[in-house]
Amino acid sequence: MTLRRVVALAQALTMIMLLLPGPLPVGPSAVEAALRPAESDPSVVYDAAGKGIGCLPGGKRYKGPTVPKDPPWPPGAEPTPTPEPTPSLQPSLEPETASPAPEEASMALVAATGVRLAQAESVRTPDSTTGYISGIDVSHHQQDIDFGAVRDAGHFFALMKATENNDHLDTRFANYVGEARSAGLAVGAYHVFDYTLDGKAQADHFIDRIEAVASVEGLLPPTVDVECWRDYYGASIHSVAAARLRDFVDQVYRRTGVLPTVYVSEYMWREVVGDASGFEDLLLWTASWYRSSPIVPDGWDGWTFWQVSNKWRVPGIEGRVDGNYFDGTKKELKALKTQPFSIGGGAAASGGGTVELDLGGRVGTHIRTSEDGETWSKWQRLRGTPTAVIGDTEGNYTVYAQLKNGPGVKSPVFKDSVVVDATPPEVFPPSVWLRTGPLGEGAASVPVSVRWEARDATAGLADAEVVVRCGDEQSQRTEAPGHAQPGELAAWKSDAWLFPDAPCDVSAIAVDGAGNRSRETLSGPLARVVPLDAATAVEADEVGVIARRGPDAGRAALLVDGEAVALIDLYAPEVTDSEVVHVIALADGPHSLAIEATESSDPASTGVEVTVEGVATLSR
Repeated sequence: MTLRRVVALAQALTMIMLLLPGPLPVGPSAVEAALRPAESDPSVVYDAAGKGIGCLPGGKRYKGPTVPKDPPWPPGAEPTPTPEPTPSLQPSLEPETASPAPEEASMALVAATGVRLAQAESVRTPDSTTGYISGIDVSHHQQDIDFGAVRDAGHFFALMKATENNDHLDTRFANYVGEARSAGLAVGAYHVFDYTLDGKAQADHFIDRIEAVASVEGLLPPTVDVECWRDYYGASIHSVAAARLRDFVDQVYRRTGVLPTVYVSEYMWREVVGDASGFEDLLLWTASWYRSSPIVPDGWDGWTFWQVSNKWRVPGIEGRVDGNYFDGTKKELKALKTQPFSIGGGAAASGGGTVELDLGGRVGTHIRTSEDGETWSKWQRLRGTPTAVIGDTEGNYTVYAQLKNGPGVKSPVFKDSVVVDATPPEVFPPSVWLRTGPLGEGAASVPVSVRWEARDATAGLADAEVVVRCGDEQSQRTEAPGHAQPGELAAWKSDAWLFPDAPCDVSAIAVDGAGNRSRETLSGPLARVVPLDAATAVEADEVGVIARRGPDAGRAALLVDGEAVALIDLYAPEVTDSEVVHVIALADGPHSLAIEATESSDPASTGVEVTVEGVATLSR
């Protein structure tokens, strides 16, 4: 009944009452009294527990006396028949049909005789609300979807229907999951809940479908869609619907260790389960269309997803689609995905003793662990990062873990294995070699490359680095990431600079998969820089010619013991800083070095100038 008709009827009743003899009612106004149903109003139907019945097909409130056909109610919960009702003067709080409000209508909260009526607001677009991450929810009704276009339009997640009741499968779910994940979207699955059917059976049907297509791991938490528009659902006995929903939630937890998200509107939560409590720990996906801020059903303090409209236009989708926001950052959305249970974040090996457990987003109030899956520790309250104790002798170890939530429902048993490696990796002493390139900052430091090898027999290598320190100068640290299988010899090379005539330590470090570290260090005054004259005497393993290149430079011959061993071209389009332009190895013993200009140059050079500043020497 529309508000206008309600008010008109109330006014007519008031006029009739005014014409009748006798005093007017004392207290509430005549209109309020006329609109308030009597306690004995036969239009109100209750279940055996007195919790009420709601949800007539099409979205109207169920008024009795005939209960729509449903599977048999549990004993003691059958609806109480009532006589044929007389017309009620109480206005409906919801639209008489389930059709969406016009797009151009505005949202207003109208107070009339204590009744709040909601009208629709203009449709929101993805960029009209800032600060939230947008996404879509879909089913087979959307047909073909280009999820790449959805991503390119600025959307980050896709929630998709997987199942309904205890046998229906959405025909597009399998394709949607693969295509959306390939496009880089965060993906979640939902089940349309039928409160006339067993909740546990529906949960098994839902999780079976997810596991057949993908896995709970890698997806957003599974969602249960709680609503009552569908004709074949009929009336909802609140206490029964709430119990079946609890059975659904508990079974999802038993199967996955994950608490499902609840999709529902404020109205649907009231109509289906009568604002039941005990679901407050679940994430909320609130259906609150055409509003500037979402309405949160009783029991929840906030929301995680907000369905804002069913009329978004999104590239890659034909027609309209449901639009949603996530209350968080992209990083938080990614962290919401369920991940594998693991030891140490998935580490392949450990040093043994106490190890940290990564629950992969699963939750609970208590945890217990086991070494063999049979003998368990006592239940421990879950606080912070959970841990388990394993042996410290080398070998393979498995950790089993199980969670339980507040109501005492137990999760499945999770397990992960790890190799205990107590032996540090083998690192071979590093070697240092001159290389060509610019001199370093400071006292004309000499460019070198550091080469070293390492291996680990048990866990394999996980990382490596080189650290160079000369005198009082700041350390140079270069990471050399890389992995090697157990027993495999890995070789690394890293660039560094040595300060001449200063004591230097060159340390090579390797880390195995268990976190054990080893270090080998080469020490000594390794490098020198000396001027080059007509015949410079040197004794070293390697020498490098230091010069500047430029647009007018020519070519020069490098002489060792009077014999030309290299032709060096110093031409460059631009003048360069001092650099090592050529490196040669020397045989043992003292040698004389000299540079001889050849009066030739690169065809692009404008001259034949040769300017050599000296040589760098390296002794290993």
